[in-house]
Amino acid sequence: MPIGRSTEERDMSEQDMMERKNIERIFARGFTVLGGIFWIGAAFAGPYVYGGQSVFGAFGTAIYPLIYTVAVLTIGWFYERLAALILALGAVGTIAWGLINNTWEPFVWGIMLSFFVAPTVISAVLYYLAGNVRTVEG
Repeated sequence: MPIGRSTEERDMSEQDMMERKNIERIFARGFTVLGGIFWIGAAFAGPYVYGGQSVFGAFGTAIYPLIYTVAVLTIGWFYERLAALILALGAVGTIAWGLINNTWEPFVWGIMLSFFVAPTVISAVLYYLAGNVRTVEG
């Protein structure tokens, strides 16, 4: 910190930093929840509408994004850096799956990059930034 700053100015900047970190946490969790809702809906609707599966069969597909979302939110509540790592690995795993499968058309790549990989990376970065909070001892 620069020399000559008063204690009140330092405290205010620490308070501002804590508020910023809380906003990052809120956005990280919001990205995770909204992305989870989207992918749960997509995983349910795809097999139900286009695959002719029953409601229970389609729910069986939608359970995986639900479990992933709940796990990331639960872990991220206490271990933000671990949540960031899980999200980053999920994004890398999605890209690897698409490359290994080699069945995705350009449109599917666009959807996955736009609606899964990019929001997942943004959420991972926000979780990582929120995990870098300095503890202020009173």
